[in-house]
Amino acid sequence: MTVNRVALHQRMAHAKWEAYAKVTETNYVTYGDEWIYAPDAVMMCPLFNDGVGQSMADLASDEVLAAMAKHAPDGDMLTPEFRMWWKYMPDFRLVTPFDCIAAEWGFALRDTYAGTLADGTVLKLHEWDYVWTDDEGHITRWDWFVDSREWYPCLDVIGLDPDGLTYQAYTVNFLRQGGVGS
Repeated sequence: MTVNRVALHQRMAHAKWEAYAKVTETNYVTYGDEWIYAPDAVMMCPLFNDGVGQSMADLASDEVLAAMAKHAPDGDMLTPEFRMWWKYMPDFRLVTPFDCIAAEWGFALRDTYAGTLADGTVLKLHEWDYVWTDDEGHITRWDWFVDSREWYPCLDVIGLDPDGLTYQAYTVNFLRQGGVGS
């Protein structure tokens, strides 16, 4: 790889952070062209899929593909999630400055999101992302962590049960609630 890996990882992390930092202005979320997943990329969050890492390719179940065709025909899989949260918390947004450690292996990024429910309750969610890349700079693994004490109230707001929750069920839910025609 000819690109400086640490600089690439810094740019990738900043692109993710900036996408969410500016979504209230742009109404669009994209991580940019440097976010490329390796064919065997894996995603893991302990609060999904019983904490088992899952191939990114396997996330595209028949149910997810059908929801995409109906609610994200342009392929935008990121913006509908924010639009879903805005239905319940119109001021939902990223509330922390850029906080990243970039290294040769990838990067670690910390974000905090917050929003206010109609009854005045403020929900806050801290997220930690760890993203590894291969020699080409393509993402091979993305592990992310949220505190269940903060995440479960968020799931309750959008009508999902945390027990046995899968990425696919969460994705279909945000596409239905925040996608085209919702």
